[in-house]
This record gives sequence, structure tokens and C-alpha cells, in this order.
Amino acid sequence: MKSFVPVVVAAVLITLTGCSSVGTPIAQDKVAQIRVGLSTESDVLLLFGTPSTKTLDTSGNVVLTWVYSSATTKLGGYSTQLQQLTVLINRKGRVENWTMNNSPGEVRYGRRS
Repeated sequence: MKSFVPVVVAAVLITLTGCSSVGTPIAQDKVAQIRVGLSTESDVLLLFGTPSTKTLDTSGNVVLTWVYSSATTKLGGYSTQLQQLTVLINRKGRVENWTMNNSPGEVRYGRRS
């Protein structure tokens, strides 16, 4: 029976550890290449690929958004990461503005020491 316990513990640990993600990580060095007034929609598409969403605002500007999220479980909690890049392309076809959000996080559960 004692030799059975480590096998069960190992199986539980393997089950509890895992990860999932959506999208592609957004590299900070690529974000630094965006130039307001100079970069075009084609430029940002070459840098980041197909956006998660592409919308048109009421002023006729194109809004491109890329999203990446991941969660990794581990013993006693899980780690998360959420990245969102939004680029506003004006009616002249140039980047007018952009925002980048990067939110790493960690959740712990169980007993406190």
C-alpha cells in the first residue's frame, strides 16, 4: 500500500498542473516599432499578424486589437497573463494612436503559512 501512495500523489500533481492560452504573445520590441503618424495598417499587420478584432469607429477610423491570454495552473494556485494591443488607424491610413496593456497575475489558494 505504501508504494501506491507516491503513484497517486504523482498522478494528482500531473492532473493539477496544466496550461492554456489564446492568441500569440505580443512582443514588446515589436510594439516599440509602432510609429504614430508614420506606421500604416500594413506595417502593423506585418508586425503582429491578423488582429483578434478589426472594427470601424464612427469617425471612419479603423481599430485593430490583438489579444493574448494564458493561464498556468500549479500546486497552490495559478498564474495568468493578459496582453492587449489596440491600434487606431486614421482615415489617411496611418497610426494615430495605440495602447498596450500587459497584466500578469498570480492567484494562490489553500492554507496560509
